[in-house]
Amino acid sequence: MPAQLIDGKKIADKILAKIAKEIPKLKKRSGLAAVLIGANPASKLYLKLKEKACQKAGIDFHSYFIEKDCSEKQIIEVIDFLNNDPDISGILIQLPLPKKFNTDKIIRSIAPAKDVDGFHPQTKVTSPNVLGIIELIKSTGVNLKNQKITILSNSKKFAEPFKKLLPQSKISHLKPQTSNLKTQTQKADILIVAIGKPKFIKPSMIKKDAILIDVGINKVKGKTIGDIDLACDKVAAWRSPVPGGVGPMTVAMLLQNLIKMIK
Repeated sequence: MPAQLIDGKKIADKILAKIAKEIPKLKKRSGLAAVLIGANPASKLYLKLKEKACQKAGIDFHSYFIEKDCSEKQIIEVIDFLNNDPDISGILIQLPLPKKFNTDKIIRSIAPAKDVDGFHPQTKVTSPNVLGIIELIKSTGVNLKNQKITILSNSKKFAEPFKKLLPQSKISHLKPQTSNLKTQTQKADILIVAIGKPKFIKPSMIKKDAILIDVGINKVKGKTIGDIDLACDKVAAWRSPVPGGVGPMTVAMLLQNLIKMIK
């Protein structure tokens, strides 16, 4: 039996509908400000998806477009203005930034109480990307106790929140260049892949009836594909598709973070 697809869009729409019911009950106006530096086409698309989700949920969305030849000082001035705007409850900086900018410095200039992406060291919320992935896993109905969750990513930092949020599971982190990678990934009950390498994970690399979460976004011949080869569906029990899996869930959890901040 082929793997069942985890419909991230369907789950995300339910979350957005729930948020839309909460908005009128809030004492404070809900406003999300998104700052885009430069004109990266992919970043523009992601911003549009966030704006669309805000419209569905009844949240005020404000876009700030800044030319890539501006100074770091100008960007921080815009963020400082938003930090002090009472109508703005959350701020996000659309990443990646043009290479000449210090990403950490810019993110640190966001007031922790308004950092919806959970990037600031003193933030009160968790990365919506991580929260979205966990919701996708839970939607399969799996009992997470003692599940071996393997996270394959370029950064160890990406794996850290999972250890905190899923203490009942056995979590390990691997990089693409890890020796005996195939042997390690074959042991995973749940495999989360975020490396930006199209079709990297092959059927021979996964455990029978594993749950596969594909975080990869790769453009190949004009198509968006993930890090997991679709042939893995012959072996896995569940797989999150690209697009339509982690992406819409990340946006939904971003707005959930915003509501949490307002409350």
